[in-house]
Amino acid sequence: MHVLRGPVEIAPRVWWVGAMLPGDRFQCHVYLVEQGDQSVLIDPGSALTAEAVIRNVEQVVGLESVRWVVCSHADPDIVAAVPALLEAGLSPQASVVTHWRDQALIRHLGWPLAFHRIEEHDWRLELEDRALQFVFTPYVHFAGAFCTFDEGTGTLFSSDLFGAFSDDTALFASASTSLAGMRDFHEHYMPSHEALAHSVDQLRDLAIRCIAPQHGHVLPEALVPRVLDEVASWDCGLYLEVDADPGLAFLFTAHRTVHELAQVLLEDPDFPNVALHLEKLAAEHLGAVAVELWARAGRDVLVFDGRDGFTGRREHAPDDVGAVLGGAPGSGDGRERLLVPLVAPGSSTVEGVAVLVLSGAVALDARSHRLLRDVAALVATAVQREVTRSLALLDRAALYDQAVRDGLTGLHNRFYLDDVLPKMLAGHDRDGSPLSVLMVDVDHFKLVNDRHGHLVGDAVLRHVATALDQMSRTGDLTIRYGGEEFLVVLAGSRAAAAEVLANRLREAVAETRGDLPAVTVSVGVAEHQATEPSEHLLRRADGALYDAKGAGRDRVCVAP
Repeated sequence: MHVLRGPVEIAPRVWWVGAMLPGDRFQCHVYLVEQGDQSVLIDPGSALTAEAVIRNVEQVVGLESVRWVVCSHADPDIVAAVPALLEAGLSPQASVVTHWRDQALIRHLGWPLAFHRIEEHDWRLELEDRALQFVFTPYVHFAGAFCTFDEGTGTLFSSDLFGAFSDDTALFASASTSLAGMRDFHEHYMPSHEALAHSVDQLRDLAIRCIAPQHGHVLPEALVPRVLDEVASWDCGLYLEVDADPGLAFLFTAHRTVHELAQVLLEDPDFPNVALHLEKLAAEHLGAVAVELWARAGRDVLVFDGRDGFTGRREHAPDDVGAVLGGAPGSGDGRERLLVPLVAPGSSTVEGVAVLVLSGAVALDARSHRLLRDVAALVATAVQREVTRSLALLDRAALYDQAVRDGLTGLHNRFYLDDVLPKMLAGHDRDGSPLSVLMVDVDHFKLVNDRHGHLVGDAVLRHVATALDQMSRTGDLTIRYGGEEFLVVLAGSRAAAAEVLANRLREAVAETRGDLPAVTVSVGVAEHQATEPSEHLLRRADGALYDAKGAGRDRVCVAP
């Protein structure tokens, strides 16, 4: 992971001057507003990053040019670097910009610095070419907490608000950055939803073009509206009760799942990706070892699960799932299989069932069930959309399978061979593995039809096809080539092994089955040569078959 070294300009004459600590989920960012000898240091930071902050500030303006030191609150991740800054050259004429409630604590650190109390200066600090506006956000997370807004660049220095736990050292957030770390941070640091929502509302009238929190990631303008809405909706303070209430612990994690899933649905239209993310969330937050999504599809039922990457397949629903699809309530004891009806918003019809296979018992109360219904509503909408697409794909696959199957024998037909064989040969050319083909012809088949009729002739062809299919291995390709001719493509086989298999096949066909007349087959074998086109390979196999017939039939010949 790349670790930033040196200052980073995040807006015109606004710099990140902090340091990334590898492996630390609680990164402490420090920012500098460049204003000559009136420059402003925003939240000077941790003692662990003080050396890097000093070095970065020196690269931009010089530490002696810092006139204002904004301290959003008095925690050590905000103020612990100041003694090192003073020792390195921070002027004693600098002032600490803070709220009176923060000053009440900071003064006990004994710094030789004056205080500039924001509430006594109309909540503003006028600078050379811009002004800083201070927005009071009490109890987010400290009684005297506030944000600093640079009116010139639209940068909001938000302190703990919009902060996040982070497992990487990326400075900037992107559209795909999960809000999960931000949500965890707020739920643990903010005392209540009311305090959080009030603080966010205080910021909505600002022309914010960038959010620079003290923890987490810098948020670009494109993400600002979404982040404001997301953060204002979060419940906080629940962590106070989690340890004493297992049901609330489930509620806590399930609520997070709702928001994370909603984010994924907005960002990723690919249903298998959404379902895989749901399975991951269910494992992390709800203790599920697997997730199955069952859905109505006309007269059919489709299941989406991890066995096929959530691509969907037709399958008979188990009894408990069938009961819920029929209108019975879901099973809510949470012991082994938790069944949640999938009901789309604004509907009362059960469109499907989410089955959570659990690793252990989970206590569920009414609040937990309400949140599960929220999850189910999100999933139901996605499943409805995917059912339509999956049915079309399954029907198309069924039509394709019908088109590439021989109606009499059930083997693949010549059309399928023309589609697949060139791809198989190209693959074998790439990895250098061998491949051989058997060209098989029923001897004197016209006599069978003439003496016994076409129905018996059809039965003979099915007998040969069955023998071919039973002798083939996984990965082999068995084709009705036309009339009484068949073709077997043997993946991974050289000519000698193919010849042995051809003789076994010849012997198996010769065994009389029931009332069928005895028949024999002739077989031509050809091994694929490097870069040899499919039509040339088949021509050589056909030539070997011609040799077998010319030599008396009921035998195998190998192409040179």
